[in-house]
Amino acid sequence: MMTTDMRALETYTQLMSAHGAAQIYRAAQQAGVLQALGSGPASAAAVAQASGTALRPTALLLDGLRALGLLERAGEAYALTPVARFLAGPYRDLGDAYWSHLPAFLRTGEPMARMDDPQQSERHYQAQAQALAWMMAPAAEAAATALEIGGRRRGLAVLDVGAGAAVWSLALARRDAATAVTALDWPAVLTIAQKAAAGAGLQERFTTIAGDYHKVPLPDAAFDLAILANVAHLETAAGNRDLFERLHRALRPGGELAVIDVFPVQPAGVLPAALYELGLALRTTSGRLHRSADLENWVAGAGFSESRFIPLEAPPFTMGMLLTRRNRC
Repeated sequence: MMTTDMRALETYTQLMSAHGAAQIYRAAQQAGVLQALGSGPASAAAVAQASGTALRPTALLLDGLRALGLLERAGEAYALTPVARFLAGPYRDLGDAYWSHLPAFLRTGEPMARMDDPQQSERHYQAQAQALAWMMAPAAEAAATALEIGGRRRGLAVLDVGAGAAVWSLALARRDAATAVTALDWPAVLTIAQKAAAGAGLQERFTTIAGDYHKVPLPDAAFDLAILANVAHLETAAGNRDLFERLHRALRPGGELAVIDVFPVQPAGVLPAALYELGLALRTTSGRLHRSADLENWVAGAGFSESRFIPLEAPPFTMGMLLTRRNRC
């Protein structure tokens, strides 16, 4: 078979598999098959009885879910994997609420929600902060490694802007007992960050600033490192430039800014990043993925230099970090 035909067949197979996987997952949710395993491992017969489904189709569905990594099997008993337990929470529908709006969005250009609107963002991100922390944890550890926390960088005063559950900054504090974190976000979101810090035993090195990160007063020259993670894509060019200027003033001379966001540069993350940007357009008015080159220009205009881009080679393989330094004078 010709190479072009092989590539076409591979693409077709991937598309069919992805579509079939979505159908299996949706059918399992609708039939209550996954819910039947919520209290612990069970056989196919027990699951079928609990969900009111026929035995053989249920067994085939369970094997399909196992192939997807949602179930594991020991003998005759099936059990939920960690990702299946995660999907029992707010991400249960895999974004169906947004994707169902896609046909209307294509016609009108109007998003379903406006999560970048200050009037809506606190409510939305309070619901999503814990789930995002779970998804971003491997990338946060990769960022801590790249920053050499506990090695070349230690004893930092860290400002985490738009902190969410503070997954990025707490990953640093866990590695270095002399690093302290100040998290900035909406009040309702900060309650989640405070619980995360307490759960990690880091509450004594964790403080908060509540409010709009564009408006709330920040101390001058008070921090060694500012983290802006999963925020830049919610901001326009003007909004990002404003934030970078504010953070430049909040950093000590020689302090660093880490802009962490979605960048489609890793092969495994190209499709997830494309889907993410489309989903972003469905739920924001001005959200978009910015090129690292544009971000470098904006941070330079705010007084930063020595910028370098670091791909974070960890799931979900979509994240990268632009690390830049405030001029010392």
